[in-house]
Amino acid sequence: MPTPPAQPDQGTPAALTRQIADYACDMVGPRPTEKALAVVRLGFTDAAAVTLAGLSEDVTRITRRLVRAEPGQPRSRLCFTAERASPAQAALLGAVAAHAIDWDDYAYSNHPSAVLVPTILAVADASGATGLRMAQAYIAGYEVWGNLMRREPGHLHSKGWHPTAVLGPVAAAVAAAVLMRLDRTTTRHAVALSASFAGGVMANFGTMAKPLHAGRAAQSGIQVVGMALAGIKAGSTALESPLGLMRALSPEGRVDLHTPFPQVGEPGLIELLGLNIKKYPTVGASQRTIDALRGLLARQAIDTDQVHEVIALVSEKHAAVMPFHQARTALEAKFSLEFVVAACLLRGKVGIAELQDDFVSSDAVQALMRRVRIDTTAEFDPDYPGAAPADFVRLRLADGTEIATDKVRRATGHADLPLPTAELWAKFHECAQRVHASEVKARRLFDALQRIDTLSGPEDIPEIA
Repeated sequence: MPTPPAQPDQGTPAALTRQIADYACDMVGPRPTEKALAVVRLGFTDAAAVTLAGLSEDVTRITRRLVRAEPGQPRSRLCFTAERASPAQAALLGAVAAHAIDWDDYAYSNHPSAVLVPTILAVADASGATGLRMAQAYIAGYEVWGNLMRREPGHLHSKGWHPTAVLGPVAAAVAAAVLMRLDRTTTRHAVALSASFAGGVMANFGTMAKPLHAGRAAQSGIQVVGMALAGIKAGSTALESPLGLMRALSPEGRVDLHTPFPQVGEPGLIELLGLNIKKYPTVGASQRTIDALRGLLARQAIDTDQVHEVIALVSEKHAAVMPFHQARTALEAKFSLEFVVAACLLRGKVGIAELQDDFVSSDAVQALMRRVRIDTTAEFDPDYPGAAPADFVRLRLADGTEIATDKVRRATGHADLPLPTAELWAKFHECAQRVHASEVKARRLFDALQRIDTLSGPEDIPEIA
């Protein structure tokens, strides 16, 4: 959907809250297109992988202790294990784990699968929803989330908002409502309630709080559906009101509140945008730079002792989400372009092994980061909102030689340059090894998620441990 600047005096805003509720209820009808279902399968598979990888992170272990202390009615499995908690608590833990190492997918500058997949799996466990219904719930959440995000021409990140945290609760509520087959009125109240559960600021990037943004979004989506079912009512214009969520978030008040929400059956964003799968466990804005450097290193060796200066070019908006110019911890390093450049030059790659506190804080990494300079451009790729037309790196050596990487328009794993199935499996297997899962168990789960829409129910999704 195009995002023309909205005019405050354009007349009565579209009834977004009601239209989204109607959309969610209508989603249970027609079978999605094969192209949309392919994205769903990809999203479920990659989200499961990074969930397994995130289980050993400190923030996930702490969250798991909190969930065990207050499990609620144990109807939903915790992160592909036999352990159970309430749907809301299971979604909280699952989404925290999925976002814990920032290896999860992204689209429209948000992290849809890290929120939607744990929400859907938790509710499906409790309700017995079919795989097709789970797929419909994912598509509904994706479409609502993407539509709301693309209505905003400003940059929510620069305003301080983490979009995953402030729009994720709405999408999770929609997905849960589809699974629970709520009527239109109850769904509208759930959507409106979700607007009051939005929250998450950029100042918490590089800390344990960032994965909690995804966790709370998933948890909140389920909670508001339960509240609406119990009879709690909310404002009928919570999204589009002058005092509603969208205007409150908008950096300059130019959010499009007037374009009607699409109806089920119209071409969807999921078919247009798909998902960007991260090949590297760092912020999406860094992926093209890593590809550029690895391409250079595949052609020639670089002696880092001879590197005088490194200049990395990215867009202004991408630079804004990588604020740690002298990262000291692995959590900060995920959002540091200087770090990914240093790691690439020193080790030829950026993986989980590089995202360790001792490597990040090492003298070699710290010294090389100080030689990295970021150049930004205000030019944008119209087909890749927020990104420069291309990212590239220039190196100046001690003898005056200059070396430039290729210009990279799409990172490996982007929807326009998807990972082959073999590489998706390799990532899944690597993630599963972090919980000591056997290759047989990992493959069984991988194969099930690759056909999620055909499963008879959540019982067909095998446990990993």
